[in-house]
Amino acid sequence: MEREEIVAILLKAAGGQMVGRVRLQKVAYLLDRLGLNSGFRYNYGNYGPFSHDLDNAVADAEAFGLVEETFDRRQIDGARYSIFELTDDASRSPSNTGQLNETVLDCYLKTFIEADVTVLELAATANWLVEEEGRDDWQEALRRRKGPKVAGGRLDRAEALLREVGLPPTTADASA
Repeated sequence: MEREEIVAILLKAAGGQMVGRVRLQKVAYLLDRLGLNSGFRYNYGNYGPFSHDLDNAVADAEAFGLVEETFDRRQIDGARYSIFELTDDASRSPSNTGQLNETVLDCYLKTFIEADVTVLELAATANWLVEEEGRDDWQEALRRRKGPKVAGGRLDRAEALLREVGLPPTTADASA
């Protein structure tokens, strides 16, 4: 499986479109944790787990005509964001990869696409703190790293999202 095909598969399963680089990065990271097996390597960045490999895969997918990236601006502050759309040429992409068949991938992606992007960022970061950094104090570390992003019930929603898809951590994990 070529990495640009993985990007096309993600967009296909997401209904042909995904809004935002942060969302795309977090979706790919969480799906890799669930068995996508993309081969992307991740490091910790400002918004949590980040893969330069995925960024390069998006560029390749664009170059091969599988994906189109356009830009828009948020009304509230004018910040620019990406919109990734599957092209008609992407219909030749396979429908599964790793341990995730099309049905499973669709189910996970529905959950991730419906989630607030900040909640998705918090969920991916919480998972990173436990799985990659081995942090028992992941909640405190998350609060320190993400500050006000954890407020307003978003941390609880991030934990609920992780529980829903079966990924650590959960509050029960922290107290065990």
